[in-house]
Parts: sequence; structure tokens; C-alpha cells
Amino acid sequence: MAAAMVSGIAESVPAEEVTLRPILTMEQAQTMLRAASEEAKRGGHAVCISIVDRSGQTLAVLRHHDAGVHTLEASYKKAYTAASQKRKTVDIARGVREGSIPEDIRYLDRRFSLMEGGMPIMLGGHVVGGIGVGGAHGSEDSRIAAAALASLKDTEK
Repeated sequence: MAAAMVSGIAESVPAEEVTLRPILTMEQAQTMLRAASEEAKRGGHAVCISIVDRSGQTLAVLRHHDAGVHTLEASYKKAYTAASQKRKTVDIARGVREGSIPEDIRYLDRRFSLMEGGMPIMLGGHVVGGIGVGGAHGSEDSRIAAAALASLKDTEK
């Protein structure tokens, strides 16, 4: 048996029952926000960037002062959907259009969005969260989110 720390208290837990997974930290989220913000600025886009953890809870948000009021909710929903479904929102939307994903997925959760611009955040082969960008055209939102993901890969070294 292996000893595991639970809330500072050691308990005997069989090693096979202990699951270790990476987490998305505040520092990683901040790195991603900076990269996404810089990419948006280069393209002249006023966007909102939302990052959620694996359970869909907001970890970080950055909204440009000129971003539309709707972008805060839109970016969150994109991030939430990507984390929940473990894939890009553009891929979910394509699957719905092509019939490989049931159309009623959009009603599964009020926080879902099938708009382009949401991507899962992966660390060590695990989905640790999602990023959503709102305020530019869908493909631009995705490009900005991809820049954020690329910055996270740089921190994994």
C-alpha cells in the first residue's frame, strides 16, 4: 500500500487507486492570456479571452476594453464546451452539420456553444481545461486561441 496525502492527512490507499493528473495553473493561464492578447492585438481584434479548468470553472479572463459586451459570455461558453467535449468547437459544429454528432447536443447544456473559437487545453495527454475567444471572426478567434495553446507548449519544457 502507498501513503497518499489527502487534505494534509496521510491515509493508506492502494497505489492503483491513486490517480494523478496534470492541472492547469494560474501562471499557465496568465501566459496563455498574454499570448492570445498579443496575437489579437497584431490582428487588430478587440476580443475577450476566457480560460476554464477541466471542470468548466473560470480560471482567467481578459477582455479588451473595446470588445463587445456579448464577448464575455461567448468566450466562456466556447471554453466550457471545448473542455467538456474535449475537442474544438469548430469540429463539433462541423460534426453537427455533417450528421456525425447529434444536432441536439446544442441543448445538452445551456453553457454550450457551437461557435468557432473554443479549444481544449491539453497537458500530458489529458484535457486540463478550455480556452475560448470571442469578438473576432470565428477563424480569427481560433487563430488567437491557437497562439495561446502554442505558448503553453513552450512552458512544458
